[in-house]
Amino acid sequence: MADDEIKFETRFSRSRGLFPYVAGILGAAVLILAFMYITGIGRDRLPYSEYFAVRAPTAADGSEALSLQTLMTVSDDKTVSIEGTVVNRTDAPISGLLAVIAVTDKFTLPVQTVNAPVDPVDLGPKGTGMFHTMVPLGENGLGGYTINFRLPDEGPFVPHKDERPPEPEPSSEKKPSR
Repeated sequence: MADDEIKFETRFSRSRGLFPYVAGILGAAVLILAFMYITGIGRDRLPYSEYFAVRAPTAADGSEALSLQTLMTVSDDKTVSIEGTVVNRTDAPISGLLAVIAVTDKFTLPVQTVNAPVDPVDLGPKGTGMFHTMVPLGENGLGGYTINFRLPDEGPFVPHKDERPPEPEPSSEKKPSR
């Protein structure tokens, strides 16, 4: 009579072990964490949430908070001097802003990264600040440098626009073609 019983075939009819269930639970956990990371849900409940409370400011139109107005570089064989001005485009003051300048040699190898403070320390709304630094160069000379701006205490980077006036092109006389 045991053979006459009705049995339904389901996906749980045969024993497959524990692996599919563990893989499914881990997959769901990864998806949930990815969703939380992308959307920012739960940041206030994570450890170090006070770090996330410090955010880079944005301008009133939602674009970059800073505008790089001038930049001057003077270099010789041993040092490079970099100075410039930056404008706060926001409606709130920014305190303790740093210009992070990463200098590379002619082989694009890093030489040194310098944190140059922007003066004044409290950059008011629509205010202009200046930064200046000198970096000693190695035997391979100057290859280039990048400038970013950062809030103090290893805070987030503050995006900036490069609004320097274009450099005039050297005048070249065009010869009339015949």
